[in-house]
Amino acid sequence: MKKLLFIALAVVLALSVALVGCNAPTDYTLTIASTSGGSVFPAAGDHTYGSGQTVNIKATPASEYYQFVNWTGDVGTVDDVNAAETTVTMNGDYSITANFEALPWDSTVTLTFHATISDRASIVEFVYRPWIDELKALTGTQGGKFDVVETYGDAPFDATASLSAISTGTVDMGQLSGDTFHLGGIGFLPFFFPDMESAAYATYHLWTEGNGKWDANHQLSDVKILISTPLWGMQWWGNVDVRTPDDVEGVKVRSEANEGPALLALGAIPVQLGTSDLGTALQTGTVEGCFFTYSGIGGFSGVGPNTQYTTEVNLYYRSYSLAMNRDVYDALPAEAREALDSICGAERSMYWAAQHKAGEADAKDETITGPMFPPPAHPEWGRTPYEPTPAELQLWEDATANVAGDWATYMTGTLGFDGAGILARAQALIAAAP
Repeated sequence: MKKLLFIALAVVLALSVALVGCNAPTDYTLTIASTSGGSVFPAAGDHTYGSGQTVNIKATPASEYYQFVNWTGDVGTVDDVNAAETTVTMNGDYSITANFEALPWDSTVTLTFHATISDRASIVEFVYRPWIDELKALTGTQGGKFDVVETYGDAPFDATASLSAISTGTVDMGQLSGDTFHLGGIGFLPFFFPDMESAAYATYHLWTEGNGKWDANHQLSDVKILISTPLWGMQWWGNVDVRTPDDVEGVKVRSEANEGPALLALGAIPVQLGTSDLGTALQTGTVEGCFFTYSGIGGFSGVGPNTQYTTEVNLYYRSYSLAMNRDVYDALPAEAREALDSICGAERSMYWAAQHKAGEADAKDETITGPMFPPPAHPEWGRTPYEPTPAELQLWEDATANVAGDWATYMTGTLGFDGAGILARAQALIAAAP
């Protein structure tokens, strides 16, 4: 009898445990996502809710250029699949997606643009303004257009702040100085790029390829590079007659940003100095010279009248870029982005580099003989820059031969970037340039 009572009690306890288990709350997972063109609430990802819980869901277009279409996936308990704001009842694990579509581009998109240099500079004449004209000529299938408000000169930001200004949206687009991010230092490697076209091709790829592969600290993550635009080669401008590297030994030379290693390799005394202060510094002897371009002389007239000698060495090709705030780009109508992309890229960078190069001879003559360079410039040989012989140019190359390797070592050892990898990739890009 006791044995039967014990068995009955065990059965009752087992049933009680089973019934408790049946009444335990069940959790389900809602996986929510969206196509490009919008966002969702709750945020994209996995979320856990109790069985039978009603969850509010919402789809929000990224801009006025997109609209919500519908919800797809496990939508059996979604109250209204065609409503951007609706509910889903959690009776199981569900995966749903909010779908968006681009609207026809039928309006004018106005962009602000700022270049940190004078509107007299050759890069403005031969690259920026013609490129902006191309941009303004683009038209969407529904009549959408671009308009650009242009500003030149230091305000609202100078070259050293250009990356920050574009990244934060102070302007929609701007001239991005390579001085302000680590990859830009490659534009100061002496004789590294054989010409402007290869410099444009290589730097555009370095700035953009591999989802920031070479941008190790994500300096460029908030900007979109449109085209890369190198300057003309850097020439010697000074009050010391410099024809070979020995002549610059011990001379006080203006240095900016990444320029220092090349100057030190030449035995010069680098003096950190902004472009706007250069004319006065040359007058007072604070510096005795600088490496500058003919385009820069046109843009900053204080250099020409305050220097006596020019030597054509094409020491390096300093790279700039046209860049756009990433959020501004992402918010453009899809058709507008496609139109913009059609005038950007490595090959377009090479095209504009060639256009810029084509104007150098005339601009050089105008700079030397025109009002930017009045007497008593070049008293020994009129206003004709000195052209080193091939043997003399080789001396310049020999004197700076180690700068690239030292730069790569610095990039790796001090900054923690793959300096050797960047250098090797740049050399491969130069060889592959069309």
